[in-house]
Amino acid sequence: MAQVRETIELLVKVLRGNGTSKIKAESFRLAKFNNDTATETFWSLLFELLYFCKYGTIDEVAFKAKAELSIEELVVYVKQEMQRKGFLSREFASLPNDMSSGSREILLGFAWLLCKEGLIDKFMESCSSPLDEEDPSFMYEFEFEDMTKPSKQMQTQRVISPGQKVQHLRLLNGKLRSNIRQLQALQREKAKLQNRVHDSTYGVSLNPERNHLSVMEVHLLKHPELMKKILKLLEKDNERLQNMLSWKDQEEVFWKWMESVLDHKLKDKVEDMSPGRMTFYNIPPDAVIKMESAKQQLEDAIMKYEQIIEEIEEIWESKRSSISGRELDNLLSSINTEISLQRANLALDSTEDILHNQKETRFLLTKNNSKKLSNLSSHIHVSSHVTPQEQSAPAVDIEHELALMERQLERIELETNRKREKYRGQLENLASTVPEAICIQPMSCR
Repeated sequence: MAQVRETIELLVKVLRGNGTSKIKAESFRLAKFNNDTATETFWSLLFELLYFCKYGTIDEVAFKAKAELSIEELVVYVKQEMQRKGFLSREFASLPNDMSSGSREILLGFAWLLCKEGLIDKFMESCSSPLDEEDPSFMYEFEFEDMTKPSKQMQTQRVISPGQKVQHLRLLNGKLRSNIRQLQALQREKAKLQNRVHDSTYGVSLNPERNHLSVMEVHLLKHPELMKKILKLLEKDNERLQNMLSWKDQEEVFWKWMESVLDHKLKDKVEDMSPGRMTFYNIPPDAVIKMESAKQQLEDAIMKYEQIIEEIEEIWESKRSSISGRELDNLLSSINTEISLQRANLALDSTEDILHNQKETRFLLTKNNSKKLSNLSSHIHVSSHVTPQEQSAPAVDIEHELALMERQLERIELETNRKREKYRGQLENLASTVPEAICIQPMSCR
């Protein structure tokens, strides 16, 4: 255990030396046991490492972006970036967006990213000697407080006319163009001065890859008091490199420890799936039987229409070469009409089954057997108040009778439409066989 803790502390030093936020080795132990106190720390660490993978550094922009993002936005961003890189864990994707839990899953995601992206190697590649810098300005600390303070003109808010706004924008545009030209001139001047330094120091070099001194080296020769600062920077870089080399030697210990983290996850998952935990659903006992019956009916209908479809395909293949465009349109119209008719029949059959299965009948219709229409009487009453005299006539469910009448009416309409389409197609076929014949449809068919 002591070796594991030393390895994790070494990993923490490597991460801190490359710009990540503060993290403790204890957070790794807490995350192993899925402690919620380490969740926020690892979400933040993942965000910074993803930023490093994208931009090659962890700078102030990363910390500023992390501070401006809300908790939910940061978590969603990390999940999306991890998925883009290939981490397709369902447990990780389903973690709450409020950073309330899931530290173990985030730790596993961190280990995956560390291995998949080769972060330690990228950290080594990003290390560079300060002597390789061409511009010595990084050694000086500038204070930008005066530049970031708003001017008095910007602080005073006053109402100005649209014309004055246009004049002000034109003034700012002119200043911007002037500053850009000055920057271009300064850039050219800087390049000229660097070339003069390289030409003046030709033949003298501290780096075998160059045959001249850099601007940084010339600046240090001119200001030897800055050597102490350079030595501190070099010592810091050497410490970073030494930590990463030591990590390479102890890396296997960390991955074995990660195997124990995965074992804990699988163990907890088995305990969660124990039969002691049961979920009860408010489902009627006959619902499963009805669902099985509906499933069987659906399968039968599919098998029935599958044979019809196969027959249609065979007819289509046989008629494909000889059928004309008009005959094809007529055939498609007939097929659509037949499909609509079959669909309506299925819907009406299901409606009839529902009406037959109703247990409560609220209204009854009593019919007399008189042959004359004037003597026909219909009495609508509540089923619970039927008199003995009325019981002599057969009682019929009025809703059932109405449904049957509507069903017959719809069938008549569908049959009429089908025959109309059929006869119209026959007329068009006959008209197509007679040259120079015109078939004019009646007004009722239009």
